[in-house]
Amino acid sequence: MAALLIGGIVVSFLPYGLAWSWLLLIPGIILTVGYFLFGTLSSASQKMQIGDYNGAEEQLKWTWKPNWLLKMNRGVFHFLHGTIKMQRRQLDAAEVHMQDALNAGMPSGDYTAQVYLALSNIAASKSKLQVAKKYLKEAKACAITEPMLKNAISDYEKQFKQIPRGHQRFQNPKQMRRPKRPR
Repeated sequence: MAALLIGGIVVSFLPYGLAWSWLLLIPGIILTVGYFLFGTLSSASQKMQIGDYNGAEEQLKWTWKPNWLLKMNRGVFHFLHGTIKMQRRQLDAAEVHMQDALNAGMPSGDYTAQVYLALSNIAASKSKLQVAKKYLKEAKACAITEPMLKNAISDYEKQFKQIPRGHQRFQNPKQMRRPKRPR
């Protein structure tokens, strides 16, 4: 981008260069506008697909002004950041990014369901089961087209049904204290 823009400016100062400088300036301007509207989301998501979360985070840092991204791309930006934070078990930061993703808007019902499912997972990890169930219900209400996502939601729902009433967790028998015998 910079090479095209700088080259176009330099060529414009040459004799008859103003007419030829547009051959460099127009693609440079198009790439610059595209960068500000779309960011580095594509390369970051490719890194995440291969499990390179550090590389994905580095790619996301190259997005200079996330608030300038298109609305739905801003949602995906926060979703990717939230996913990285969840992988690192930074649940509070992940929750903030996922909420920002919902506020910005997501491109499809599948993405929206993934955000709600992630928020449900975060709430369950914090032992806020009622909130987790609410988010799961929101995820189920989304227009989902991917069969894998439907299966993930149904599996997650089955896990909720296995939680005993009263939200008591089972204890490991080794951790249970035995009562002392009277002497």
